[in-house]
Amino acid sequence: MVINTKELAAENKKLKELNAMRTDLISLNAHQIRTDLSAAKWIIKMLLDGDYGNLTPEQEAALKKVYDSNEHAISLVSQMLSAGKAKSLKNLDEKYKFEKADIVPFLNSTITLFSAEARKKQIGLNFLNKGNKLPRVLIDRERLKIAIQNLIENAIKYNKPKGQVIISIKKSGSYLETAIKDTGIGISPENKEKIFDKFFRARNTEKTSGFGVGLGLWNSKKIIERHSGKIWVESALGKGSIFYFTIPIAKK
Repeated sequence: MVINTKELAAENKKLKELNAMRTDLISLNAHQIRTDLSAAKWIIKMLLDGDYGNLTPEQEAALKKVYDSNEHAISLVSQMLSAGKAKSLKNLDEKYKFEKADIVPFLNSTITLFSAEARKKQIGLNFLNKGNKLPRVLIDRERLKIAIQNLIENAIKYNKPKGQVIISIKKSGSYLETAIKDTGIGISPENKEKIFDKFFRARNTEKTSGFGVGLGLWNSKKIIERHSGKIWVESALGKGSIFYFTIPIAKK
C-alpha cells in the first residue's frame, strides 16, 4: 500500500481548518449567549429588589432559583470561552440573510434590551433619534443586533458610576452613521489600534469588569465589515469613548 504524503498533508490541513471553524463558532455563540444571560440577570435582579413592586414569599423564592440558575449558566459559558481562548480562531464566511430595514426602530429595540441593566447601574441610556425617519439599509438583523449589543454592553460595563451612554444616528453621504458615546474609562492611544483585535483586552478594562476574553469588538468589526461598513473609535483615557459604525444606504 502506497501512502501519498501530499494527500495526507492536504487532508490534515482540512481537518485543522474544520476544527478551527468549529472553535470559532462555539466561541462566538458562547459570547452572545453570555450577553443575553447578563441582560436577563439584571431584569431578575430588579424584580428581586422590588423595583416592579412587592413579591410574595413564594414568588421571591422562585425568582431566587431562577437567578441562581442564570448565574450558573453565565459561569459555564465563561468557562467555555476561557477554554477556547488559547485556540487559534479562523474567520467563518457565514451566510448572511440581508433584507431592507428601517434602522431607527431596529436600533431602539436593541437598546431597550439594556434598559434594566443601565437603570440598575444608575447609568443613563439615551437614544436621540427615536422618532427620526431615515433611509432604509440592507442588513442581516440577527448579526447586526449582535454587533450593536456588544458595543452597548461595553459602554455600560466600562462606564463610571452615574455615567451616560448616548446613542445617535445620522445620514453621512451614502451611509448611515451610528455613534455610541459613553462617559467611561476610555482607551489609551497605544490601545486604540489594538482594540478590535481578537482576544485583546486593555489592562484598565480588567480592573473594571473582571472576566472577559476580548471577542466582542472583534466580532462587531467582522459583522460591520460584512455589511460593507466601517467601525472606529475616538477616545481619551479617563474621559470616555465614542464608537462609530457605518452601514450603506440601500439602493432603491
